Amino acid sequence: MNASTKQLCTLAMAIILPLSGTVAAQDQAEPSILNVPAGISHDSQWIYFMSLERQPKGGMVSQLLMMDQNGENIRTVPGMGVGAGWPIFTKDGKKAVLHQDFGPQADLVLVTMKTPGILGDFTNLERLTLDPKEDYFAGWSPNERQITFYSNRSGSPQIYVMDLDSRVITRLSQNEAREQDPTWSTQGQITFQSDVTGNWDVWAMNGDGTGRKNLTNHPGKDIFGAWSPDGEKLVFSSDRDGDEDLYIVNKDGSGITQLTNAPGVDHWPRWAPDGSYITFERRIDGIGDAYRIAPDGSDEMRLTVGVSYQR
Repeated sequence: MNASTKQLCTLAMAIILPLSGTVAAQDQAEPSILNVPAGISHDSQWIYFMSLERQPKGGMVSQLLMMDQNGENIRTVPGMGVGAGWPIFTKDGKKAVLHQDFGPQADLVLVTMKTPGILGDFTNLERLTLDPKEDYFAGWSPNERQITFYSNRSGSPQIYVMDLDSRVITRLSQNEAREQDPTWSTQGQITFQSDVTGNWDVWAMNGDGTGRKNLTNHPGKDIFGAWSPDGEKLVFSSDRDGDEDLYIVNKDGSGITQLTNAPGVDHWPRWAPDGSYITFERRIDGIGDAYRIAPDGSDEMRLTVGVSYQR
């Protein structure tokens, strides 16, 4: 197995087993095909997704694709390299940060686009991190001069911030717990998931790492928090009802309401920049597909159909 294939397997496992061995009973079927919504363009017109397919000799190979918000006009994203995924766009859609495989590790890259929101039509691709460990899941600060990400460069997954002018990287989470999947709100708060209490919860903190608050604080597994465009609410995944569904909570931790209630495992929610829909992956019997739903729970739509879209 060459280095690129090894890294694809690492990427696949980051999707299949994102919590380092914490797997719900209903999610234990070995995945064969996963279509994971991984980013939304600045104008909410395009949904980027990663299509992963299990290989005969083991491991999963990933390809980044895009489709419109109705699941149509599916196309590959050229020029992004091996294992590219999780693009996050600036407000004007002219730049995006995503992760990409570079031999034995995954690093973050900054993409400058000719056509806003269209990753494949880029004029420059710049590598931002060079650490031998993995760097994943970037997010823009409100002024777009910093990015957050999580990395295992210090051992357990931790939250970091990079200043894009100086390229100085600062560690924000300062404990030995696993803390990962940061996203930055338009109000300057960073949400992330942490098992610092011995249980996975969705937390928030200030942009400098202060003011940490447990927003969900429930004995169930609460993970994958993502902000609404106005920073007033978060959507997250939880198994508090025995199944893994999506929930919405206010930014102060109040008013938790259930968004989805269907068989399978609902993961990886992302809120469209215009606020009109939320994307997520639903996994049933080892097959994961991309879905979208309105924030009020209406208009749920399946966007992919249980097949590999690799080309």
